[in-house]
Amino acid sequence: MIERKMILKNKTGLHARPASDVVAYAKQLPCKVYISHNGKKAAADSILQLLTLGAKEGSELILSADGEGDKHSVEKLEAFLNILEG
Repeated sequence: MIERKMILKNKTGLHARPASDVVAYAKQLPCKVYISHNGKKAAADSILQLLTLGAKEGSELILSADGEGDKHSVEKLEAFLNILEG
């Protein structure tokens, strides 16, 4: 398992539209990826779980993955989150 911390830069946070973009992207990754915020953990491919995180701009997120391609998947998701627009 690999974990990486990052700061969410999206001005609108992880609300419905960006969350749906994350879900679509996460479903293309080779392994299951998770996003954690304030002690809550959500599967990156579940919009309902992502919305319950309540992540806003400036929130610290922990990205994690387990399985084949975990490091690559976390790096790809981090890069995607960094260019994500609200």
